[in-house]
Amino acid sequence: MAGARHFFARGTVSDTQLKNEIKSDIVAARGAQRELKAAGQYGAANRMGAAADEALDELNDVNNGTWRPKHA
Repeated sequence: MAGARHFFARGTVSDTQLKNEIKSDIVAARGAQRELKAAGQYGAANRMGAAADEALDELNDVNNGTWRPKHA
C-alpha cells in the first residue's frame, strides 16, 4: 500500500521493505506519467513526475539512514 509507510513508527518495517515499497511507487508514478503524457494530460503527468521525484528523495533518505515517517 503506497504511502502506508508514513503511518508506522520508524523500525516497524525493515529498510529492505521500505526500499521495495518506494521503488514500486517510483515505477508506478513513472508509468502513469508516460501514459498521461501519451493521452495529452500534461498537468497530471507533471504531478506524477513530481510524485516520482519525491519518492526518489525518500529512497535517498532511506539509503542515507535519515528517512522518517511523516505521520507516525
